[in-house]
Amino acid sequence: MTAPDEKHESGPHPGMHVSPGSWWPLTMAIGVALTLTGLVINRVAMVIGIVIGLASLGLWVRDARREFRELEE
Repeated sequence: MTAPDEKHESGPHPGMHVSPGSWWPLTMAIGVALTLTGLVINRVAMVIGIVIGLASLGLWVRDARREFRELEE
Protein backbone atom coordinates (compact mmCIF):
# COMPACT_ATOMS: atom_id res chain seq x y z
CA MET A 1 0.00 0.00 0.00
CA THR A 2 1.26 3.48 -0.75
CA ALA A 3 1.21 6.50 1.48
CA PRO A 4 -1.45 9.11 0.64
CA ASP A 5 1.15 11.82 0.01
CA GLU A 6 3.00 9.82 -2.67
CA LYS A 7 2.36 10.97 -6.23
CA HIS A 8 2.05 8.47 -9.06
CA GLU A 9 2.46 9.60 -12.60
CA SER A 10 0.14 7.94 -15.05
CA GLY A 11 1.42 6.91 -18.44
CA PRO A 12 4.44 5.06 -19.72
CA HIS A 13 7.99 5.34 -18.45
CA PRO A 14 9.72 8.44 -19.93
CA GLY A 15 12.09 6.33 -22.04
CA MET A 16 9.33 4.09 -23.38
CA HIS A 17 7.33 4.70 -26.54
CA VAL A 18 3.72 3.54 -26.71
CA SER A 19 2.04 3.56 -30.09
CA PRO A 20 -1.31 5.28 -30.44
CA GLY A 21 -4.43 3.17 -30.85
CA SER A 22 -5.03 1.64 -34.25
CA TRP A 23 -7.79 -0.25 -36.03
CA TRP A 24 -5.37 -2.12 -38.32
CA PRO A 25 -4.77 -5.10 -36.00
CA LEU A 26 -8.53 -5.66 -35.80
CA THR A 27 -9.06 -5.40 -39.57
CA MET A 28 -6.07 -7.69 -40.12
CA ALA A 29 -7.62 -10.28 -37.79
CA ILE A 30 -10.93 -10.02 -39.65
CA GLY A 31 -9.14 -10.52 -42.96
CA VAL A 32 -7.29 -13.59 -41.69
CA ALA A 33 -10.46 -15.06 -40.17
CA LEU A 34 -12.37 -14.49 -43.40
CA THR A 35 -9.56 -16.04 -45.42
CA LEU A 36 -9.49 -19.16 -43.28
CA THR A 37 -13.28 -19.41 -43.26
CA GLY A 38 -13.27 -19.00 -47.03
CA LEU A 39 -10.88 -21.93 -47.40
CA VAL A 40 -13.57 -24.17 -45.97
CA ILE A 41 -16.81 -22.55 -47.13
CA ASN A 42 -16.49 -20.29 -50.14
CA ARG A 43 -13.65 -19.20 -52.43
CA VAL A 44 -15.16 -15.72 -52.84
CA ALA A 45 -14.98 -15.15 -49.08
CA MET A 46 -11.36 -16.32 -49.16
CA VAL A 47 -10.46 -13.79 -51.85
CA ILE A 48 -12.23 -11.00 -49.97
CA GLY A 49 -10.37 -12.00 -46.79
CA ILE A 50 -7.03 -11.97 -48.61
CA VAL A 51 -7.74 -8.49 -49.98
CA ILE A 52 -8.79 -7.17 -46.55
CA GLY A 53 -5.77 -8.79 -44.88
CA LEU A 54 -3.23 -7.47 -47.40
CA ALA A 55 -4.75 -3.98 -47.40
CA SER A 56 -4.73 -3.90 -43.59
CA LEU A 57 -1.14 -5.10 -43.47
CA GLY A 58 0.00 -2.49 -45.97
CA LEU A 59 -1.80 0.36 -44.23
CA TRP A 60 -0.57 -0.80 -40.82
CA VAL A 61 3.03 -0.84 -42.04
CA ARG A 62 2.53 2.59 -43.65
CA ASP A 63 1.30 4.06 -40.36
CA ALA A 64 4.11 2.42 -38.39
CA ARG A 65 6.76 3.77 -40.78
CA ARG A 66 5.25 7.25 -40.60
CA GLU A 67 5.28 7.10 -36.80
CA PHE A 68 8.88 5.86 -36.77
CA ARG A 69 9.97 8.74 -39.02
CA GLU A 70 8.28 11.24 -36.69
CA LEU A 71 10.17 9.77 -33.73
CA GLU A 72 13.51 10.16 -35.51
CA GLU A 73 12.94 13.89 -36.09
